[in-house]
Amino acid sequence: MIGPAEFSRVRWREGYAPEEVDAFVERLAATLNGQPIGPPMTPEDVRNVSFTPVRLREGYSVDEVDQFLDLAEAKLSEQQR
Repeated sequence: MIGPAEFSRVRWREGYAPEEVDAFVERLAATLNGQPIGPPMTPEDVRNVSFTPVRLREGYSVDEVDQFLDLAEAKLSEQQR
């Protein structure tokens, strides 16, 4: 199972749009928990996701989100075996 993810918020440097990341993580968590919202997510979905970069407003840390996505892709791959 996976719960909500928490990412550091950044300002004045590039971050990811929080609302896009939150929506994606919600769908991802639902898939990993066996209750997908819409079609179940695949490792390819996680690998290929992109988020709008933000600079002049608060966003999520790019490094933290990318690290989380790497772990989530591995977890999805493991579940599908």
